[in-house]
Amino acid sequence: MAQTTNSLSSRNKFAKRHYEAIALAMQHAHVVGDPVRRNQCESMRNELADMFARDNGQFKRDRFMYACEPGANVKATASRPGACETPRPSKSVHR
Repeated sequence: MAQTTNSLSSRNKFAKRHYEAIALAMQHAHVVGDPVRRNQCESMRNELADMFARDNGQFKRDRFMYACEPGANVKATASRPGACETPRPSKSVHR
């Protein structure tokens, strides 16, 4: 008897845009000065990287870990729907 397979099982659950958005959120959640919270964030970053690596054999763990650091260049932008980025204040012109 033929087995039915889930058509989604061969596809990755996460895409580059997900990695970028999550890395950007991790940058915003970065904790300075509180070692307990910093350890929690580091644990969460490692767990996410492990999950992404299991999902996608092409996932670059080192690249993701670096992208989670505050100030790292992450390509996710607010112009893409669903991307996580803190809105920038609008520039006002004073004359």
